[in-house]
Amino acid sequence: MVWLFDYDLTLYGTEERYVINSLDHRISKFVQKTVGGDFESAHKIRTDYLERFGTTLAGLMAMNGTDPDEFFDFIHEPEYLTYPKKAPEKLALLKSLDGPRFVFTNGRHDWSEAGMAHMGIESAIDGVFDLKQLDWVGKPHDSAYEKMEAWLHEKLPSMGVAYPANPREIVLLEDSLRNLEPAHRRGWTTVFVNPAEESPDWVDLHIPHLLKLGPNRLKIGT
Repeated sequence: MVWLFDYDLTLYGTEERYVINSLDHRISKFVQKTVGGDFESAHKIRTDYLERFGTTLAGLMAMNGTDPDEFFDFIHEPEYLTYPKKAPEKLALLKSLDGPRFVFTNGRHDWSEAGMAHMGIESAIDGVFDLKQLDWVGKPHDSAYEKMEAWLHEKLPSMGVAYPANPREIVLLEDSLRNLEPAHRRGWTTVFVNPAEESPDWVDLHIPHLLKLGPNRLKIGT
């Protein structure tokens, strides 16, 4: 199987929501810097862009002509951010999974790479496919999943791994149902990593936390 992990609130869980909160604060600060006004109105614009365009950045690019790297350079300044704690149990879990393991993220690679380094799990991840490689059009747009598949067609043979003949052998773990739906339509195996009580019938596996994946759940893609 090929394992694809979202980063925020998937590789680290909702008990560390302060991590994404620190990034969201910087995003709202960037929106404020771009459009003016107070922080509260900038926060509302950020959430509106996120809902309408899929990511705040997509909204900023469409509505304000924002340069993506300028955006990420601002929001990723380490002195303003918080990172996940050390997670040796996650390292052991990830390394127990049979098949290559990648991060598939709507962020720029340096955010997830810094977080994985803090968790101590970077040695269990074989690569990061980020928003820049998606030409800044991320999940849930169908083009993001098409580009991920194209990247895997190139990446896997270089690792001595055949591209899966069965799309079910591509497993996406995500905290967002919105981002899982296109994967489901493509025939991938979907794992909803979220403490929510319910999930739709098309979700293949619903777990509250990554550590609940467990060795008894490793055959889900077959």
